[in-house]
Amino acid sequence: MASVDLDELLAGLDADQRDAVTVAASPLAIVAAAGSGKTTVLTRRIAYRIAADPDVQPQHVLALTFTNQAANELHKRLRRVGVRERVEAGTFHAVALRLLRQRAIDMDQRPPTVASDRFRLINEALRSSGSKADPSAVLNDIDWTRARRFAPSEAVTAAKRAGRRISLGAAEYASVVDAYATVKTRRGVVDFDDLLEQSLVALENDKSWAAGIRWRFRHLFVDESQDLNPLQFGFLEAVRDGRSDVCLVGDPRQAIFGFNGADPSIMDNVETLYPGITIARLTRNYRCTPQIIAAARGVLLRSEQTDDSVAVPADGVSVRTVELADEAAENDAVARLLRDAVGAQRSWGSCAVLARTVAQLNAVSQSLARAGVPSNLQGRTGARRAFGAALAEAHACRTPADLGQWIERVATDTSSDPSRARVAETADRFLAQRTGMSFRGWIELHSPFDDLDNAEPDDAVDLLTFHGAKGREWRAVIIVGAEQGLIPHSTATTAAQRDEEARLLYVACTRAREQLVITWATKRNGRPTQMSPLLADLATTADECYVGSPTVRLPRPPADPVLTALLEWRATAAKAAHVMPAAICSDHSLRAVAAARPATVDEVIALTDLGPVSAARIAPRMLAAISRAL
Repeated sequence: MASVDLDELLAGLDADQRDAVTVAASPLAIVAAAGSGKTTVLTRRIAYRIAADPDVQPQHVLALTFTNQAANELHKRLRRVGVRERVEAGTFHAVALRLLRQRAIDMDQRPPTVASDRFRLINEALRSSGSKADPSAVLNDIDWTRARRFAPSEAVTAAKRAGRRISLGAAEYASVVDAYATVKTRRGVVDFDDLLEQSLVALENDKSWAAGIRWRFRHLFVDESQDLNPLQFGFLEAVRDGRSDVCLVGDPRQAIFGFNGADPSIMDNVETLYPGITIARLTRNYRCTPQIIAAARGVLLRSEQTDDSVAVPADGVSVRTVELADEAAENDAVARLLRDAVGAQRSWGSCAVLARTVAQLNAVSQSLARAGVPSNLQGRTGARRAFGAALAEAHACRTPADLGQWIERVATDTSSDPSRARVAETADRFLAQRTGMSFRGWIELHSPFDDLDNAEPDDAVDLLTFHGAKGREWRAVIIVGAEQGLIPHSTATTAAQRDEEARLLYVACTRAREQLVITWATKRNGRPTQMSPLLADLATTADECYVGSPTVRLPRPPADPVLTALLEWRATAAKAAHVMPAAICSDHSLRAVAAARPATVDEVIALTDLGPVSAARIAPRMLAAISRAL
């Protein structure tokens, strides 16, 4: 049960946040500006309702998120504020899978198995239908069409209305979609959208089961509601079944996933969709300086969109725009701009370089490497490859009993490398959940190894696309390639798409806390360019000192002796085990341990992502490294 102190729960909230947490209204929409404490308010509203309303019990709460990370963070925060009993929180697909799995078990049927390799399925479907289309493009088309709930026969026409081009003609597309469904049926697997579609069908047709689901989930919360697509919204509404107890949290200014099928009109038209809904607005931005907010607001105004957020931090430095001769000069300038932002006492990890496309980031990464600036380019998969052999061992276990025996062998093998130990610990969690699905499918759904990237430097500048930066923040941000054709992107042909491009740049700008620098080149790929019209209200300075200047190797800031000792220990252990350092312990965990300087094994476990098996072996060695450093 919850042991929530209401006074403590409301402590530190501003007036608008407090109202959003405590208002006795349903349905409720919380429109939360960037940096306004959205996750804090969502967490505390759930906790407040559980503590203050005897009719609200944790087991009857359903919180829908868009990432597993968001769901995990919600669980952690609820525990910290005193909600001991676990609420149901997860992505739309994860929740749908759990519901369908339990339904199948109750009906003595085979639970759904999530396909582990969709490219294999679509390639088989393309071959069987005689199509030569690109499999990636076709999968993107299928996902967008199903997210928008368009029948295959109307997909091409519907996409054209939305300013999107389906990669196949109408007849060929319908044939490939049919073949894809046939392949999944033959192999006995489903994809993520199948989970939502099958749940919808069951909720509509199985009245008894639907009644049980609606009895179980009486209090509904949706995070990042601006990213809802019609399929997800249909699932939400089927569970809600007209009841008023629903809370939507989001920000229409950050609706940037239309290319994936998200429909920003759902949040925009929430007053029509939910008559009588109460709207609470969080306008105070605790992240960005007034200068950054003014620049971001100007971007939206240029596309006739509005922003009422107010910066809480004190005045900072002006937002700087830098004009470069071409993309090569721009890439070289980034290293120097980062040096200015880092200063003498700052870490590289406090900075990010954001771009509209991955191709731009690749070029920046190469330039930073030449200049000696450590960077972390999104999408690296080295750690996944390092875990391949251990995962193969686990996947070779055909039954839960076999997998349990393998876990025991790994746990008792003192020479076992950290990769096998990490996989064994994860497999142990899988067995404990008794999901009824395969270990491979469970990994695909829960992504337990997403934190592992052994190619990442310990302290590095993050390089991400605008989309990838959503939900993140840094002290200093450099936005590159701010030109017409990239921002807004040339593929944005409709008014709705151009509006989304403005919101995308708004999101990129509001990732910065203290410093924001925006660069653009007067020539790219040998062709003249113009600065993005979305930035027309910002003054531009042609910075000749950055044009054509030689690259230099930049000094790294002084290191924390405890973190240095932990990094050295990890490097030695990784070398002895013939694995990469992140396979021993993640960078995030090492930094948490270095900052807290724990004295006991239990304290190490509380600070890290180590499970009990790994912790028993690794925590004492961490403590020894800390002791040597001190």
